Amino acid sequence: MKLSEILVSKVDKPWTETLEKTFLSEMAHGTLDPMKFRNFMLQDYMYLLDYIELLKDIKSLAENEELKDFLTCVISDTENETYRVHIPAMKELGISDEDISGGIKADVIEGYMGYMRSMLEEGGILAGLTAMLQCSWNYAHIGQVLSDRYRDILPASPYKDWFDAYSCKEYIDANQAWIEALDREASDIDDEETEKLCSIFITCAEYENKFWDYLADYSV
Repeated sequence: MKLSEILVSKVDKPWTETLEKTFLSEMAHGTLDPMKFRNFMLQDYMYLLDYIELLKDIKSLAENEELKDFLTCVISDTENETYRVHIPAMKELGISDEDISGGIKADVIEGYMGYMRSMLEEGGILAGLTAMLQCSWNYAHIGQVLSDRYRDILPASPYKDWFDAYSCKEYIDANQAWIEALDREASDIDDEETEKLCSIFITCAEYENKFWDYLADYSV
């Protein structure tokens, strides 16, 4: 089995739990408090900044040109999403430059990013790629499953574009490239290394669920 096939087989429980999160359900139904979505966008922006830095750190460790080229593309795409899409979207929600510069990162984001960074530092490129793939793949799973589940009501939701972004062909293809990159790098790892990477993948999925819970509980 490829590493990706093993990894995804280990997260059925946390990924199933993700699909039932209140925050996502309210987004689909269009009933989510706009202030909660505003907080999500700000927290996601701060997450993306750390995510980009972590990608650059992984690239600095890469030795083969194929992986370097892949990471260069991912970094470029993520920076484009952050600065040309995400920031303008925040401005439309009334999030000011002062809100952005003075934003306080949620503890769960600090913990999640700290965990991914520590896994990269301790386990190297494969550990870093595994942690970051979980994030990409989890969102693709959310986008595809919930877009189908709520297909009759999503057209009326003000948050429809969010689901479209993670279920579109471009995102699915980009995530598949992540999967293939990891499988290439992990083609000759042993069972012990596989087990360690599975643990990282599961832990990251659990962090995602903590994040959705934090967002649902957020109050101004």
